[in-house]
Amino acid sequence: MFYATNRAPDPEPGEYFGSERGELSFGIARVGIPPNHEIGRYEKPSVFRFEWDPDERKHISLRDIEALEQTVFLARMQEAISASTSRKILLFVHGYNVDFPLASERLAQFATDLKFDGPVVLFSWPSQGTLTGYTRDETNVEWSQVALTQVMTMLLDNIPSEQIILVAHSMGSRATTRAYKNVTNELPADIHAVMNELILVAPDVDADLFRQESAPALDRMEMHVTLYASSADRALLASKAFHGYPRAGDSGEGLVLVPGVETIDASENTGGLLGHSYFAEDRRIMEDIYAILQTGLRADQRFGLRAVETTAGRYWTFRK
Repeated sequence: MFYATNRAPDPEPGEYFGSERGELSFGIARVGIPPNHEIGRYEKPSVFRFEWDPDERKHISLRDIEALEQTVFLARMQEAISASTSRKILLFVHGYNVDFPLASERLAQFATDLKFDGPVVLFSWPSQGTLTGYTRDETNVEWSQVALTQVMTMLLDNIPSEQIILVAHSMGSRATTRAYKNVTNELPADIHAVMNELILVAPDVDADLFRQESAPALDRMEMHVTLYASSADRALLASKAFHGYPRAGDSGEGLVLVPGVETIDASENTGGLLGHSYFAEDRRIMEDIYAILQTGLRADQRFGLRAVETTAGRYWTFRK
């Protein structure tokens, strides 16, 4: 898959990119998926199985990267879009506590499980890749919106795709929504016909700010927005405690219900120890995202969802 990153290269031999800020660079990341991979599984070595190093036969692993000049990167992207039947691009922005190898491996698993036919692009910003790096990650994701704006503009200007789908996880939602707003201010209005689908998974964004600023702006831009939220997401509950205010990805009492945003309550579909990685681990959520990517159907039209009407508005849950 393709990558664009504003991480600085890791000075350690054999490593790729670290957690420091760097210039925007491009390339290809080669990730191995084991032949017996199961959908929704992130197969990694486990000390409980006495596994210490990745085994290509059993584990998902980043094998190597190929750095490319921007012109070569775009040429490879053009070749990839020409070879695809869908002519769609998936641009993914990871969240907090994610290093470059983890971001690459998770996205490779996600795209493989979704059988996405088209170029997949990872935008990797300088997350510290540690639980204790939250404050620094917040600063770096804000700083990264300029680089992400450049990547979005570059794809729109140079790749003849029929659709660019944006998927953002956790803290990555902050840079993604702001970068998209920057792009719409800089480019002609007809970009909405191409970059018109945004999937926000567990967005670590202030819920009130999202209601007041991001959601109305996205609605004006005619962006199709799907937001997956969960009350079982312990990472977002910790973020709420840290900031003092609910997050947009928390489906508790403050579930975000606003015009132009289709909110899916995924509280029963948790993933990982913190319940924060459900987008790539729960089969029903992956099937729902698959339906969006393949058909563009809205929530009322997707078979696996059930609408819930409230005085504040409509949201959806997964059918039992």
